[in-house]
This record gives sequence, structure tokens and C-alpha cells, in this order.
Amino acid sequence: MENFSGATPYLSFWLDGELYAFDIDNVVEVTELPKITKVPQCADYIKGVFNFRGEILPTIDVRTKCHLDELAPGSISEDDIDDRAVIVLEINKDDPDLHLIAGAIVDKVSDVVNIKPIDIIRIHDFDSKIDASLSDGVYNHDGKIITILQTAKILAMDDTIVNE
Repeated sequence: MENFSGATPYLSFWLDGELYAFDIDNVVEVTELPKITKVPQCADYIKGVFNFRGEILPTIDVRTKCHLDELAPGSISEDDIDDRAVIVLEINKDDPDLHLIAGAIVDKVSDVVNIKPIDIIRIHDFDSKIDASLSDGVYNHDGKIITILQTAKILAMDDTIVNE
């Protein structure tokens, strides 16, 4: 969804003290961190499953998926723990073979930012905290850098084919 200025809206959020964003077209809902049931022998970034409107969804820890430091006890304040949220993301809604829906755990949801594609700087040319293949690039928003994550790659399980 582009707005009148040719910009695309992104939902920004905090991870490890840095701003990240998902394309708003892939965001179904933002919810408080639900009760997550662990599932044995899952990939380390799958924290378990949760009930979302009667549907059982996997929960992906975006911090772990992006190879950021694991959230250690005491690394965020008690107030920030209450801000942790799940962003329910969905891709390929119209293709049952490629449809994916899951919850993405983030430290804190920020706001919606409109970004023009021309203003996104690719990060493959310089060192980054995250794997460049997970990102579309970075954007300078009022002096703060926002790393734009590829929703499909964050949702993809290791053996899932990603349709871009």
C-alpha cells in the first residue's frame, strides 16, 4: 500500500535499543505478549506457539532470528518488560501453498513511518548487526536509523521456500 506521496507505511519497533520496521501490509495486529507454549526441538528463534483468535500460531523471536544478543535477564528495565509485544504478521494471503502467519516478538512497538523506496539505503555494502539478507536496507528517520526487515524472510522457517 503506497500513500499519495509514493511512500510505503512501515510499522517501526525497538529491538536491542535499535529501530526496525515491517511493511504495514504484512501486519495483521499488534498484541501484548501472550502466554507462549514451548514446543520441543524447534529452531532457537521459535519460542513456541500461542492462541490467536482460536488459531495456533508459531512465535518467532525477531531478536534471535536476526542474530542479535539474546534478551538477558536485567538487560531491559521492569517497565520495558511490560512493553514487549507480538506483531502478528502474514504473507502470501492468496496462495495457500506459500501462506505464512506468525507472531513476531519485539521489545516495544514504536509507530508507523512512511518511507519512499528511493530513500532506503541497501546495507549489503557495509557491516551490520544483522544478516543483510534479512533486510531491505536502512532509512534515516529524524536522525534515527530504522532497519527495514523483509517480513517473508523473518517468517520463513529454515526449510521454507520464500516467494519474493
